[in-house]
Amino acid sequence: MRFLMAGIDTLRDFFGISRTRLKRLLQGCVLGIGAPFGWLCLSALLELDAAAPYYWLWLYGYMGLGTICVFAVFGYIVGRHEQRFAELSYIDSLTGLCNPRYFQHRFRQEIARSVRQRTPICLVIADIDHFKRVNDTYGHQMGDVVLREFAGMLKSVARDSDMVARVGGEEFAVLLPDTDAEGGRIVAERMRLTIQQTPIKLAGEQTVQITASFGVSSREGRNVWPDAIYALADKALYAAKAGGRNRVVVMHQDSSESSVQKHDETGGEDNAAF
Repeated sequence: MRFLMAGIDTLRDFFGISRTRLKRLLQGCVLGIGAPFGWLCLSALLELDAAAPYYWLWLYGYMGLGTICVFAVFGYIVGRHEQRFAELSYIDSLTGLCNPRYFQHRFRQEIARSVRQRTPICLVIADIDHFKRVNDTYGHQMGDVVLREFAGMLKSVARDSDMVARVGGEEFAVLLPDTDAEGGRIVAERMRLTIQQTPIKLAGEQTVQITASFGVSSREGRNVWPDAIYALADKALYAAKAGGRNRVVVMHQDSSESSVQKHDETGGEDNAAF
């Protein structure tokens, strides 16, 4: 195997093509050589020659089956790589959630569907409190662990029909179809409590306790523009941060008032590590 890989590298350098392309070329050659070699083996095993009965039936049957197998193998290989490329286009590599580009696409689709069907839709934006302290204290690698665990906690509370996405460094968005502002507040509060009550294990025996702030908005009345709904949820998140963090703020379009779900006395920020 070592000599084979060395030979592949030599051919790659000689022809100036990538290893992946050369590997596909060799796979095609192996399949191409395998077809006549397989026919020779089958002919020897069955003692077939051109004058034998059913010789041509065996030959055309073998050719047809071989062609199907070759196309099936290449179809599988191409399909697998297409799936990987598709996932890269909408999946955040760190958390496994949807990335901002795909979120914006789905967000606009769901808003349009909500308008057509006259159903509610809610947007929740979550942000980890004092995340910079985590990076400064434990390092960026442990910060990535916190982001992955945080994403998992959001996903564990969300329904199958909901979409959870990472839209910024430590900022996440949860799209809740068929959910009004009160329903969104309930979901956000469940997420807040889950995060507050779940220590995150780092390297060794280290753990870190984090909290998060949440902003909630929904499509109400004539508020059908995705950018306006997102801006309202972002404004609610800012109010949650300004109000002390570790809380849920719901903001409505038709008034300047917002409803605030504060943290409880035993689980507030004073008792958290960050």
